[in-house]
Amino acid sequence: MRDDAFVRFTAHEIPREDLHALMPRSDGPALRRAVWHLGMLILTGTVLWRLRSTAWALPLVVVQGYMLAFIFCALHETAHRTAFRTRWLNPVLGTLAGLLGFWPYRNYRVYHWDHHRFTQDQERDPELYFPKPASLPMYLFVLTGIPNAIRRIGDILRLASGRADRPWMAPSEQRPLIVEARAYLAVYVAVVAASMLAGSLIALLVWIVPWMLGQTFLRPYLLAEHTACSFTRDCLENTRTTLTLPLVRLFAWNMPYHAEHHAYPAVPFHALPRLHERVQGKIENLEPGYVAASVKVARYLFGQKAASLHRAVD
Repeated sequence: MRDDAFVRFTAHEIPREDLHALMPRSDGPALRRAVWHLGMLILTGTVLWRLRSTAWALPLVVVQGYMLAFIFCALHETAHRTAFRTRWLNPVLGTLAGLLGFWPYRNYRVYHWDHHRFTQDQERDPELYFPKPASLPMYLFVLTGIPNAIRRIGDILRLASGRADRPWMAPSEQRPLIVEARAYLAVYVAVVAASMLAGSLIALLVWIVPWMLGQTFLRPYLLAEHTACSFTRDCLENTRTTLTLPLVRLFAWNMPYHAEHHAYPAVPFHALPRLHERVQGKIENLEPGYVAASVKVARYLFGQKAASLHRAVD
């Protein structure tokens, strides 16, 4: 598996010199973004713990949940190893983000590698391996974070038990993935043990519960990336870009510019707004916000289910 760019398929090219101007890596933007994201988590978590018995606890746990859920985007960026120019910083931040989000870093890298290779390929894209919610009740259940928690923890336990048999797990990766999962599991067991010995609920209140609640924001964001897009190899057609607020882009590490990222994955996250200016007219799925994107996704998911039921009756 290559370390940097992953792969892309797009029929639209921009001049080589313009693309090269967007590709240089730098430690500064990622360090600033990481300090902001992790710093806000620490600050909000501290305030939440101190005000846990007051009326401020509920809004604070929602804010903490949003930021915790979107630490996934730091995992994503460092998985590409384009976030930092200094190579070792990528797995350091990626491992921390993976621990917070229950998705081991190397495990996510091999999964995401195949996602970029086979985007919207119904037989080989890992993101299509598990079915998407096909009804409103299932969609609302997904928003609770329960299915995601079961899958994330289940995957770690599956790997820790020695089963590395998903289609995207190459034989050469299986042993490292198993070792990684066991290391992550050891950390989680240590946190549970320390919490029980100390008689403290801080990890539950500041980390686990907010992370679960944060899925209400993260799941629609992730579903918007490719759902209801074309099943083609062209990344400006099979991926959606969603225009949104600067604060959302800040915690999402600019990944709402998702079609741009898939078309040119070697371009670092901090250069995606400039890349967007170059290719926005060529993006097939460009939405004005996440409400509009979620409506389109829901119509596709639920309409698809209704259509299949109608065909079965006929």
